[in-house]
This record gives sequence, structure tokens and C-alpha cells, in this order.
Amino acid sequence: MEDIKLKQVSIFDYKKKLAEAMTKYKLQQNLFEMVRSDRNTFSKNLLEAQDEISELKQKLKVMGHQIEQMKEDITTKETQLMKEEFGKQHNE
Repeated sequence: MEDIKLKQVSIFDYKKKLAEAMTKYKLQQNLFEMVRSDRNTFSKNLLEAQDEISELKQKLKVMGHQIEQMKEDITTKETQLMKEEFGKQHNE
């Protein structure tokens, strides 16, 4: 009878340990899911940021070309203006 009682206590202890282990397992599983979800969110945000950076770089490149073109236009117009002013002064 004593042996049966000890075995029942032992079984109860093992069931208790198993329940604790399952609780820890489920907690770890939930933490893993949260980390995976965060990783996916951050990965998505990274891709969006990289796309935005790429677009901004392209816009910067286009604006750089436009600025250079405008500088050339200004230089050309200044040269024409100087020629016209020189021509007027020369005619007077």
C-alpha cells in the first residue's frame, strides 16, 4: 500500500512538472510568434524605407540635372544680355 502511495505521489509530481514544462513551452512559443511578427513588420518597414530612399535619390539626381540645366540657361542669357548691352553702348 505504501508503495502505491509513493508511486501516486511520484506520478502527481511528474504531472505537475509536465504542466510547468508545457506552460513554459507555450510562453516560449508565444514569445517566438511575437518576435517573428516584429521581424516581419520591421522587414516590411525596411523595404518601404529602402524604396523611399531609392525614389528620393532618383528625384535628387533629376533635380541636380535640372539645376545644371538652369545654370547653363542663366549663363547663356547673361552672355546674350551682355552682348546686347555692349551692342547698345557701342551704337551710342
